[in-house]
Amino acid sequence: MDWKNDPTYYGKILTGLYSPPLKERVAVCVTASRGLEALEHPAICYIAAWHEKDRIIWYEFAAGRLAELLGCEPAQAAEVFRTSVVERRVYKYQGKTAGIKKEVLQQPELASFRKQLRAEVKKTGMTEAVYKLVLAEGRTIWLKDQAEIEIYPQDQTSLALGCLIEVSKEMEAAEERERLALDHQKAVSQVKHLSGLLPICASCKKIRDDQGYWNQIEEYIRKHSDADFSHGFCPSCLEKLYPDLARAMNRAGGEIGGLGRPGPGDQSVPDQKEKGKD
Repeated sequence: MDWKNDPTYYGKILTGLYSPPLKERVAVCVTASRGLEALEHPAICYIAAWHEKDRIIWYEFAAGRLAELLGCEPAQAAEVFRTSVVERRVYKYQGKTAGIKKEVLQQPELASFRKQLRAEVKKTGMTEAVYKLVLAEGRTIWLKDQAEIEIYPQDQTSLALGCLIEVSKEMEAAEERERLALDHQKAVSQVKHLSGLLPICASCKKIRDDQGYWNQIEEYIRKHSDADFSHGFCPSCLEKLYPDLARAMNRAGGEIGGLGRPGPGDQSVPDQKEKGKD
């Protein structure tokens, strides 16, 4: 096939100075990927390549659906993808009981970690990640990437044979669940609860804490909840400690300052002198 005169080919390898094995492999993969695209397969197949000493990745092939999502020409897809990524997520199993660990790299970190990521990809022979992209018009999309890596030492070139799947709805739902979980955790952290059986003195009403110390009830509740206190006197204690003030309160027929009104079953003792005059 005459790749130089093929207007739909925008790669470098098939028209450049590369080894025959690499060219043959890319030609086979490009032809197969075009056939898969013709079947309207939902996955976005791609063939990416990069030189070992070069930071720039280009596409030997990318399904037209990728250019549509990115809002660009097919030949610009690799550059638009690279500059639009704001977050890269990798999910790893931590063992049978430890669950799944999420590793997140934000846009400023991606450039500094690129060499490390490529070394890891070469070691494992595959890559799997989820990318968050913010496009020029402010539209956000999420793409899940899975690819196998092939290395050609003679050409100092690597290939990634992979596919992308749009997972925007799923990731937006996951982000909303995470946000709700954080909001719930924040709300719970702001609430303190007192529960269980509290050892309290039958006489002085002090409470014994877990260390065996006896605390004033106000101090104990302050330490174990978000409650606070404003002090006053109930009518019975007011009558006992400040009888003159209690009589004045009775004559006033209501509150004096912040002392409050007597509650049911806790009425102040009537003024004895006033009764005698009757």
